[in-house]
Amino acid sequence: MRRPVSIAMILGELERCDLLPAIVFRSSRAQCDVDAERAAGNRKMHIPAPKQKAIKAKMLEVIEKYEMDADLIFSHPQYSSVLTTGIGAHHAGQLLMWRLLLEELMAAGLLRVLVATGTVAAGVDFPARTVVVTAHSRRGAEGFVNFTSSEFQQMSGRAGRRGKDTVGFCIAAPSAYCDARVLAQIARKPPEPLESAYFPSPSTVLNLLRYRTVDGLQFTVERSLAAFNDRREADELRKQAANMLSQMRPELADALEQQPDESLEVSKQERKELKRIRRKIRDAKALEKRQTNLLQAALSGLRNLSYVDGDNLSEKGFWAANLFTTLVLELAEVIERGILDGVNSDQLLAIVASIAGDPYRQYIVGRKDVLPADVLEKLSEVLESVKQQGMPGTVDYLDVLPDAAHTVLTWSETEDWGVFRGLLFLNGVAEGDAARLITQTAEQLNQLSRLRESHYELALLAQEARRRILRPPLTEVIEMT
Repeated sequence: MRRPVSIAMILGELERCDLLPAIVFRSSRAQCDVDAERAAGNRKMHIPAPKQKAIKAKMLEVIEKYEMDADLIFSHPQYSSVLTTGIGAHHAGQLLMWRLLLEELMAAGLLRVLVATGTVAAGVDFPARTVVVTAHSRRGAEGFVNFTSSEFQQMSGRAGRRGKDTVGFCIAAPSAYCDARVLAQIARKPPEPLESAYFPSPSTVLNLLRYRTVDGLQFTVERSLAAFNDRREADELRKQAANMLSQMRPELADALEQQPDESLEVSKQERKELKRIRRKIRDAKALEKRQTNLLQAALSGLRNLSYVDGDNLSEKGFWAANLFTTLVLELAEVIERGILDGVNSDQLLAIVASIAGDPYRQYIVGRKDVLPADVLEKLSEVLESVKQQGMPGTVDYLDVLPDAAHTVLTWSETEDWGVFRGLLFLNGVAEGDAARLITQTAEQLNQLSRLRESHYELALLAQEARRRILRPPLTEVIEMT
């Protein structure tokens, strides 16, 4: 099996052909970090002292510009790699301030290579002379899948600097994970059609019902872009079905709605074709009703959980509508069931963080009693009760994560991010994942702080808990964005 092309070989070839600076897209965060570490350990890849001084000067300028914590930058594990080689790793596992620093260095023409994951290609807002693609697929929820046309365009579209290059270069680095033939096929495909991101989530339905009736909500759904796209797709399926039927014997048309008459001889192939036609017609009908069915599923779940009474919001529904979050039902149920009654700031942080984290990310493994057994059981019951409703937009992979709670509590008790970084490193937790968890927890607390009219004391406690965890460098991130 051919191994992935090393960063040393990529850099050497690009340098020889005058194709720097470049963005090298890797398939994983770990590979990006390995590239940066290996470059730092290879003296042949080091840059001359004057260029190192230029990088250092720009770093100081960026630190001052964005009021970054200089100690966090200088103590970053990959600081020496960037400084000595002009190569940086850019992925979601890094702190946003570190990624911003790399972007500023790249935009200034001071980095030779930026190694990034393909999944963050859309967020990289600067070009390079060359883009190197080292994989033709990415890991999805069900294993590896080939890049879509849009994903590949996001990556290859970074090649070529306006005003500096007359042409940009996109190069495939062959390996077991990168087949240039597959990339060529993807490149020839047209971009995927625009899809509506709208769906009647519980949060959306609750907020709309504050100002509209159920009939008005139905009217809105039927005229959404999602419903328009569904009807257009249904029309296309009906056309396909009609075209297939036109190529068959006319007497078989009646067989679509019922079994063919016993006197009518139907071949095995004709039965298969009739089955395909029926499926297309059935799928077309389902598409035409999809948005209405989603709305009815949302309303049914909200009625079962007592947020909607008949066609109107209940008292519970009115205050829950103030929670503008995908976790609106989870948070509201936690409140309604008294799980937050009498809690202190630490307990509130632990409970909110435990459901705000992502089950597929690693956090600091901590005390088993960070969440008491009875609270853990009640939280699990809340998540399960919401999942059972089958409403669109509810997160079905949610779980109660004691390690997420421990991570946030550890940060709230730690003096600064430099010390916290050491704890993350010892536990194998990516800085970016920890920062994401903390900011997600802070956002959920911010939503709870909106409930001053219905839950005044809880709102104040949430505000206090949010202040404890939303501090530098995370507040610096908010100001930057």
